[in-house]
Amino acid sequence: MKSVFEQYQAEFHDVEFCCYCLEPKGDKWGCCKENHFVPFQDLYLEDQKEIIEGEIEWAAYQSKKQEAANGR
Repeated sequence: MKSVFEQYQAEFHDVEFCCYCLEPKGDKWGCCKENHFVPFQDLYLEDQKEIIEGEIEWAAYQSKKQEAANGR
């Protein structure tokens, strides 16, 4: 069984991110006044962890928001 970190690594494997601010490339041609995007797997491990932690925090926020909307 894969850890949560390994699952996110697999999910983001081919997603490109800005080398400077770690924002996903999406449809952008440039970011941070540059055009240096790299695949997730080529980012430093600490940058990968930062992105994954942000995703986990966002998911927790969305879950709490949904619970509040449902009156729980």
